Amino acid sequence: MNTVRRSIAFSVIEKYLAQILLVATTMVMARILTPAETGLYMTANAVIMLADNFRTFGVGVYIIQEKQIERSVVQSAFTLTLFFSLTMGAIIYCGAGWLATFYDAPQLRTLLVVAALGFLAIPFSSPVMALLQRELAFNVIAGINVAAALVAFAITVTLGLAGFGPVSYAWGFVGASFTIAALATAVRRNFWIFRVSFARTRELLSFGTVSSLITVSNIAYDMLPRLAFGKMLGFDAVGLYARALTVCQLPDRAVVSALHPVVLPAFAAQARAGDSLKAYYLHGLSLITAVQWPALIMLCLLADPVVDILLGAQWGAVPPLVRFIALANMALAPAALTFPVLVAAGRVHDALRASLTSLPPSFLILIVAALHSLDAVAASMLVVAPLQMLIAYRYVSPVIGLGWAELARAGRHSAALAMGTAFVPVIIVALSPTGFDLGWLQTMAAVAGGAAGWGIVLAFVDHPLKREIVGIWISLSAWVWRRNAAASRL
Repeated sequence: MNTVRRSIAFSVIEKYLAQILLVATTMVMARILTPAETGLYMTANAVIMLADNFRTFGVGVYIIQEKQIERSVVQSAFTLTLFFSLTMGAIIYCGAGWLATFYDAPQLRTLLVVAALGFLAIPFSSPVMALLQRELAFNVIAGINVAAALVAFAITVTLGLAGFGPVSYAWGFVGASFTIAALATAVRRNFWIFRVSFARTRELLSFGTVSSLITVSNIAYDMLPRLAFGKMLGFDAVGLYARALTVCQLPDRAVVSALHPVVLPAFAAQARAGDSLKAYYLHGLSLITAVQWPALIMLCLLADPVVDILLGAQWGAVPPLVRFIALANMALAPAALTFPVLVAAGRVHDALRASLTSLPPSFLILIVAALHSLDAVAASMLVVAPLQMLIAYRYVSPVIGLGWAELARAGRHSAALAMGTAFVPVIIVALSPTGFDLGWLQTMAAVAGGAAGWGIVLAFVDHPLKREIVGIWISLSAWVWRRNAAASRL
């Protein structure tokens, strides 16, 4: 448990630093690029993300969950990663012109061709990063990822200010990819990893087919609407929708993304030890909702000032979208745990069935809503998100013996935290003559009141987060003390 807590602590530190850089990049670029230019980049990004997630082919997940790791496994993983990375890069490069013609956007070709260069670096980082995750070496992972985020920030913002436009993001992606590859190789120095081997490719392909279908179906659900909206509603709509999602994903990036790299290795370790996964699932759900729900409530209430601060005046159509999506995302808190718990329990096929059951109807609902308006798309998330949660529960419940009453008990204190957080901001919004469009002083008062409400409720309820904060502090203090003691003996 101390190892897991320390891993979570380093992962949180990494994600918060990366999140600060992401927010800084977004704030700068939102004032340089128009919504249409942003939508153009987001369309290219959707293509890159789809290709990148197919490229992974479950190789990293296989390394993390495998009981015994031999050199032949890692070398075969590198071989498959190299093949799929080069293949995806070549497909993007060759298809860039066709996509640019389809969208009648010549700039799209340049974006895709530049981004395809990043696939040359990925094979030399992917297996190494998976090994580091398996070993819960999140202090090393944090250093690598923060360095890559700094490189991406520096390149993107510098080129953006120099007038390069949307392609600035693509060069930032390429710079970050090569930074991760160089640092991962330098840290590990196990050059035997990069030897081509086909010894275990059959096992990897068998597992990877299912795992990659899950990953690609989930990322396709996230990215295909952007591709469809680009044709149906125009790049302006893509830019507005993507920026609304970016704002609503801030709590997810700060909380779930910090836990996500640790969750699967931790679940896999518990499964190998023969421990019950239900207790860890409920514990993880309590920790996620303790921060995510209050943050989403605050986003819903303060969407106007948050968008104005982050994006600027030209994004005035985003706050109504944010309010719908933020409320809907509250239902998706268990989603981050569905795949890890099913894979750790040896039920990867159930994870695939859950994705294939929930995502096609969800995508159809979004497309039908897009026939009406972008606001209708955001409102449809209030139907889509609960639907996905119910389907996920249907598959997780029998695997770990989870009941609705246990799920409700795990979330009741987090619900109290969310209500405590919302109390003061709701009063301020209700009394404001301009409604949601709060001024600076009102916004600061709402943020302070929300934070105070969250802290007061946390002090009075028996929430697992309170124990984890103490446990993480003790684990980190002990780790620092041991490092200092070791250094003093040298």
